[in-house]
Amino acid sequence: MNFIDLDIKKEYRSFRNDIVKEFYIPLLNLSSKYQRAVGFFSSSALIEISKGITGLINNGGTVQLIASPKLSEEDVEAIGKGISLRDEIIEKRITESITQPQNYYEEERLNLLVNLIAKGILEIKIAVVENNNSLGMFHEKLGLLYDDDGNIIAFSGSMNESTNAFMHNYESFDVFKSWEYDRDRVGIKKSAFEAMWNNIEPNIKVLDFPEASKKKL
Repeated sequence: MNFIDLDIKKEYRSFRNDIVKEFYIPLLNLSSKYQRAVGFFSSSALIEISKGITGLINNGGTVQLIASPKLSEEDVEAIGKGISLRDEIIEKRITESITQPQNYYEEERLNLLVNLIAKGILEIKIAVVENNNSLGMFHEKLGLLYDDDGNIIAFSGSMNESTNAFMHNYESFDVFKSWEYDRDRVGIKKSAFEAMWNNIEPNIKVLDFPEASKKKL
């Protein structure tokens, strides 16, 4: 079984669709790789994606996640005064964003993902926008899923990877399939993600996940 066997919609909207159950879980269960670039890092996002990640693990798959730290205006101003402060401030904000799980199920799922990081299955990178000596926010919302038969699903839209995005916000995203007329669009999305991941996209600085944050997890 692969992606072609699934009934995949061209668009998903919260409140019309159960995005986790209808999209994430069935696709992740058939995936060998998941690439995601999102606006903000949240430990709740790690907990949510774990709902469908077991199938990907059983497939020997990997996850590559690019996210942006949630920086205050004071953070941005401080970084602007001295670029050497950038990594220090980003590390502090990422570490602060890692909160304690609220119940047993969140704790178990977060433990799963911590183990994925330790085993190299889940890799996280942090992105910021640097342009003309100023700092901007990374608001990309792009995802790619790969199955073992070479089929690729690309999706992009308004949704971040967080509990609020999955369960409470009004969000939507469009879906593109490599085996249909969307092949070129999928290729464009794939190239964009790989340029960001490899830190060659102009004006976007992609950093490794801070060691202090890994220790807190």
